[in-house]
Amino acid sequence: MGNLTVAVLALAALVTATVSGIIGMGGGILLLAVIFSFLPHQDAIPVHAVVQLASNGTRLLAFLGNVDWPTIGRFALGAVPGAGVGALLLWLLGSPDQSEPYLKMAVGVYIVLSLVVPLRLAKNGQGGGRTFTLVGLVAGAAALTLGAIGPLIAPVFARHGFVKERLIATKAVCQAMMHLLKLPAFLVIRDLDVQRLGLLALVMVAMVIPGTLLGKHLLQYVTEKHFVMLYRAALLLAAGKLVLIDGVWKVWSGA
Repeated sequence: MGNLTVAVLALAALVTATVSGIIGMGGGILLLAVIFSFLPHQDAIPVHAVVQLASNGTRLLAFLGNVDWPTIGRFALGAVPGAGVGALLLWLLGSPDQSEPYLKMAVGVYIVLSLVVPLRLAKNGQGGGRTFTLVGLVAGAAALTLGAIGPLIAPVFARHGFVKERLIATKAVCQAMMHLLKLPAFLVIRDLDVQRLGLLALVMVAMVIPGTLLGKHLLQYVTEKHFVMLYRAALLLAAGKLVLIDGVWKVWSGA
């Protein structure tokens, strides 16, 4: 692995951590897109998991007082068994390359629908517990293939009134949990070369910490109204990437 590759991925880790520190999402999926340009799926997902674990962990420490712990518990009720299902699917299916574009298109469509369906449920605060447990189950099962599950779970937070610090902190814990559950599966099911990829992961981890802190600093200048606008814009961009680039383009080109 060349020095230029390491430098590019390190810079990408810094920039995307800053983005996630400001709006609570977007950075993970952008970083994964860059990593996929340099590494194959079986290497990209675990490297991304390590880096995002550090990124989300730093966000957790930076916004610790804003975590909604009851929501974390509801999410974990689904995420832990979901991760077991995901590991079993990874083992049974072998390489996820064939199914991955279709899964990502489905997530992209789901994101768009989440933005256009009326938000009465969120405003009334109904069904939050069941919803977060269900999305935890789905995220756990899909994490090993999709890699970045932020866009999958993000609409649920938006629909239940989470904004700014509360959203960033609580979502960071949910994502860190999923990345932590992914790593043992790749160590056992895939022949993960820790020695070869370890240095790259450490360099990228070193960059996400200042990036997250910079994002927290910039967040104070973002109003709640503008935060919601940025968050919805990030969701739309993520949906477009998932449907058009990760989905339609890969299926059409046979990549």
